[in-house]
Amino acid sequence: MRDEITIPVLKVEDFVAATMRRDKYSAIRDLQAMEFNTAITTRLMAEKKHLVKCDKCGKEFDAAVKNESTTCSECK
Repeated sequence: MRDEITIPVLKVEDFVAATMRRDKYSAIRDLQAMEFNTAITTRLMAEKKHLVKCDKCGKEFDAAVKNESTTCSECK
C-alpha cells in the first residue's frame, strides 16, 4: 500500500467553457475591488474633512465641531 503512487488525472475542459469561467471570475473580482476602493476613498475623505490647521502653530488637529476655534489645545 505504501509503495503505490496515485497521480490525479486532470479533467479536460473545452476552451469556450474555460474562457467563460475566467470571465465570470474576473468580473466578480473587479466588482469586489471597486467596492473596496470606494469604501477606502470614502473613509479617507471623511477623515480628511475633520482636520483643521491651528492659527498659531500650524499643527493639524481634529475639530469635532465646525464652529469651534481654530487654535489647538496646546496653544490655548
